Amino acid sequence: MGQIRITGGTHRSRKIIVDDQPGLRPTADRVRETLFNWLGHNLSGMAVLDLYTGSGMLALEAASRQAASVVCVDNNPKVIQQLKNNLNVLGFDTIQVVQSTAKAFCENTSSSFDLIFLDPPFDGSEMAAISDIITPLAEVGGCVYREYGASQMMTPMNEQFWTPLKTKKAGQVIFELWQKRQVNNE
Repeated sequence: MGQIRITGGTHRSRKIIVDDQPGLRPTADRVRETLFNWLGHNLSGMAVLDLYTGSGMLALEAASRQAASVVCVDNNPKVIQQLKNNLNVLGFDTIQVVQSTAKAFCENTSSSFDLIFLDPPFDGSEMAAISDIITPLAEVGGCVYREYGASQMMTPMNEQFWTPLKTKKAGQVIFELWQKRQVNNE
């Protein structure tokens, strides 16, 4: 078990407890700081989806930066319980926690989002499949953040719908930001 700190917003420097779970790899401080420099530090009014939420750090960072609503999705009951415990301590009331697979959530939700975090376990192959089915969930002008291992061969988002904005490598992690574009038939 360890602790990680929120890097910005109303809960800056607050620490959360993270249990040691197989495949759980919280996004590093410096990666989160870079991501929120890209996005801007105020997410007021944004609806955020954190698929494969794990520790929930990306969701907590978004809520700390005034996102209007945040949905966290994970299928690990221990991870979900730890996240709920941390939410009780921090007092966030804008975060909803859903126990589900990312695929099932995406196929069954009618919600749309301004910002989607995709950070599946590096030892899996879910990124490509999820990247293909999240397009209807994103608002035009909304963004998708993807994080994956540098050793993984990753296909880009469908450039018919998505424009690459930023890409960076930090150690063994590659992270990127894509923006949904207006398509004539939308």
